[in-house]
Amino acid sequence: MFIIWLVALAYLVLGYLFRAHITDTTLMTVFFIVITSILLFFLLYLKYTKFLVIIYTGFLVRLGMVLYDLKERVPDLPHSGVDSENYYKTAQYISERMALMGAEMYGGLYTKFLALIFHMYGDDRVFVQFLNVLMMMTAIIVVIKIFRMLDVPNDIQLVLTAVMAFFPHSLIFSSILMREAIITLMVALSLYSFVRWFKYREWSSAVLSIVFVLIGASFHTAIGGVMFGYLFGFIFYQHDKKAFRFTLKSIIPFAIFTMAVTYVLAYPESISALPIYDKIDQVQRNNDNIYEAFTDDIGESAYLSGLMVDNIYQMLLFSPVKVFYFIGSPMPWTIRNFNDLIAFFLDGVFYLFALAVFVKNYALIKKRPILGVILLSIAVIWFIFGFGISNAGTALRHRFKIFYIIIVAFGLIWTYAAKEKEKNRQGMPVKEVP
Repeated sequence: MFIIWLVALAYLVLGYLFRAHITDTTLMTVFFIVITSILLFFLLYLKYTKFLVIIYTGFLVRLGMVLYDLKERVPDLPHSGVDSENYYKTAQYISERMALMGAEMYGGLYTKFLALIFHMYGDDRVFVQFLNVLMMMTAIIVVIKIFRMLDVPNDIQLVLTAVMAFFPHSLIFSSILMREAIITLMVALSLYSFVRWFKYREWSSAVLSIVFVLIGASFHTAIGGVMFGYLFGFIFYQHDKKAFRFTLKSIIPFAIFTMAVTYVLAYPESISALPIYDKIDQVQRNNDNIYEAFTDDIGESAYLSGLMVDNIYQMLLFSPVKVFYFIGSPMPWTIRNFNDLIAFFLDGVFYLFALAVFVKNYALIKKRPILGVILLSIAVIWFIFGFGISNAGTALRHRFKIFYIIIVAFGLIWTYAAKEKEKNRQGMPVKEVP
């Protein structure tokens, strides 16, 4: 994928150099799509042959959805409409007035990212939406690389690659003008870097894992919660013993980090001067205090609207309920129409299934440090988003942000479970592996 992204960069540079002579970039974009489509095919054929049909079919479906989304007088794709149009219009406005790059604008860093592309390449919506497709393809390949590093069997890889290629919201968010594609790519790259540190003790990879999280968090602050798991691994995991070791020397820095990050997530305005700053949902809605964010019920698909919280004890008591609703909404008992029913079966069921898998395999997870780190990252993100979201539509978008981490967790759990089952069947003692 590195070559494909070099081609994309070359097109941006060419667009910038010849922008005075190019009034319409349509032809350039068509050639770009054709060239990258051919490159992707040969990349998959040479390095990922077993996944060629699955991944390339998913790519073609996404390309078709991009073209559909840009058509007029057709029903909008789910999640496309108000937000995507506002992102586009704001990016257009900024691209014509680049001095606004330092101002607070709708969409935060994402619209400025789009504005920079428009300023360099030209106002070409097909180009930027196709970049989302390439980001999602890159994320899928990154996850396969993680599977290979962690020795996940081919049959499990094939099943999970098919899930990644055709999961409904993976198709949608890589085809419309939303920021989910870039955020999920940064999360996937951060996990890849962390796994390299875990396997090979590469401290450069450890740094990269944090850098990628911070880039993702620049588009949405709450993604920074992924660092809880990584920092837990960096501080407590000992490569020579292949296990966690808890000492006073290691517990103190982790406790300080936990308190600092918790404070920033609760009061994001405290880092408003930093580039990473991007208000999370409850601040965007101008709630007066943290409890109003917890009980907010804005939107037609709001849930738990009768839940009232006015102190820290009630907040902690109801947090598991909020997280559960965040994971699965719209719940069967809150379904209002056919669209809600489809959303539950095509999205909510997946995350509820993930929760069930994690609970069922808790004993297995405890014995594998890498799974412990990954599950801690997932749990923290679920808590953060569950804490501040009370709307099924918003929950659908935000829980996808760590979709690829959950896929990796599935691959590891099923791999280790199969190994233990096989060893037990043969009457062999089960060797503890990280």
